[in-house]
Amino acid sequence: MKPRIAIFGSNGYIGKKLTRALYNLDYQLVLFSRNKRNLEYINHSPVFNEYKPNICIVEQIISASYYKELVENLKGVDIAYYLIHSLSETKQDYRKKDNDLASIVACAAKEAGVKQIIYLGGFGERDNPNTSKHLISRQDTGDFLRKYHPNVTEIRAGIIVGAGSMSFELIRSAAEILPVIPYFKNEGKCQITFADDVIEALIKVLDNSKYYNKIIEVASDEILSYSQMVKRYAKEILNKNIKTIKLPTFLEDKLLKNFELISFILSRISGIEKHFIKPLVESLYSNALVKEKSDIISNPTDFSSAIRLASERRNKGELECMWNTPYEYSVFNIFKMKQFSTALKNHKLLTEVVSNIISKEKVEKVFYNLKSLSYKNCGYFSPQWMWKVRAFIDRLLGGRGLGVRMIKPERLKVGDKFDFWVVTALKDTPNHKLIRFKSTMKMPGVGWLQGEIKKTDKRYYNFSLTAYFLPRSIYSYIYWYFFFFVHKYIFDEMYKNIVEKDCKGLNSP
Repeated sequence: MKPRIAIFGSNGYIGKKLTRALYNLDYQLVLFSRNKRNLEYINHSPVFNEYKPNICIVEQIISASYYKELVENLKGVDIAYYLIHSLSETKQDYRKKDNDLASIVACAAKEAGVKQIIYLGGFGERDNPNTSKHLISRQDTGDFLRKYHPNVTEIRAGIIVGAGSMSFELIRSAAEILPVIPYFKNEGKCQITFADDVIEALIKVLDNSKYYNKIIEVASDEILSYSQMVKRYAKEILNKNIKTIKLPTFLEDKLLKNFELISFILSRISGIEKHFIKPLVESLYSNALVKEKSDIISNPTDFSSAIRLASERRNKGELECMWNTPYEYSVFNIFKMKQFSTALKNHKLLTEVVSNIISKEKVEKVFYNLKSLSYKNCGYFSPQWMWKVRAFIDRLLGGRGLGVRMIKPERLKVGDKFDFWVVTALKDTPNHKLIRFKSTMKMPGVGWLQGEIKKTDKRYYNFSLTAYFLPRSIYSYIYWYFFFFVHKYIFDEMYKNIVEKDCKGLNSP
């Protein structure tokens, strides 16, 4: 009988890939999450809906207050994967937070009879003063797991390169945007690990006594600096040469060791939140190299092959997930979740609604179109130049503006982000379909765009497109009513084109 497996951090990049891989191998999975909405995508993903999912989702807060509940939920689990890393900047030190979480899970797993914990860590020279807090923290977590559990297998990986991984997105974005790269004196060296190699290693150590209580390092052989990776991507994927420039000495320390500034620039380039990037940027002068190479992966994927495969998959929209928003800022945060429902219940939302009856035959097409917002040839179902103007203004105000949406409509899930939208609700049942996008545009209020299809009788459904706006001040009302007729025109056009267009046929290969 196959072991029962728990995964902590199943909503992260590697977590999603590992969940799918283990599911396809017919393992029984227990996925732990602070909020079940994190894993709502499983109900809608084409990856999981072909069979009855062998998955149990457990809503669990990891803290001393919920320790007994955690022990109970872990009973019957044989192996636990620990993939949690706290990258976001909060008032609490993320290193202490990671150590506390690891200690609680390790103690609970031991008490519940979990035989093995498998942890994904990273490289780093602990005795080197240039090694970042983030890299040291990754290794500290492994130490705390070992301190409280008798059997921990730690996989250490380098910078993970894969379609949609945050490291790959930073490399790709920098290569596409930057014409030159400054020379970083004493820049760190690293070895990359292809995402598929990470998954293969994580599965190979599963319930394998050969790897009990071992640290296994997985990476390609090639040693590169961070700027070299950007230049190599530009050359090999984009056929673009990026030059290196040396800044005047008096600017080097002020600019090139200003991690706040570098994080801000990379955030603006990539669209990834600065809170997430900064701990990684602090590793610019750190070495992240293999100490003792393992033979667990016989032929590790080299950098050139990794970026080529990642680019091909990204271009096909084959993304397990893009980089995640830190929990404190995400739609899965309980306080953020309640924002819309509370405002709606208290009648605080301004609305603009377009609604009409559609036939049963149009339901699937219309819902697919709703999920195709900003995807390839579909755009925004209204004059694109108007959205470009709004995006330009958003950029000037410090917002994200427009980008290139890569996530396929079939894979769209709650929490996904593109342009200045984040998906906050998704329901797909025969009689009721709904998708809600929250706007991250810079404006004096909070906005949502919602498409909803409800059955009225055997043949007909009501399709409504609604813009919601939560005002914050008198300026919010001025903003809303000043653009009232512009918004009305845009929403009328959107509604008409969503009903008439066929995005599935339009975007098929």
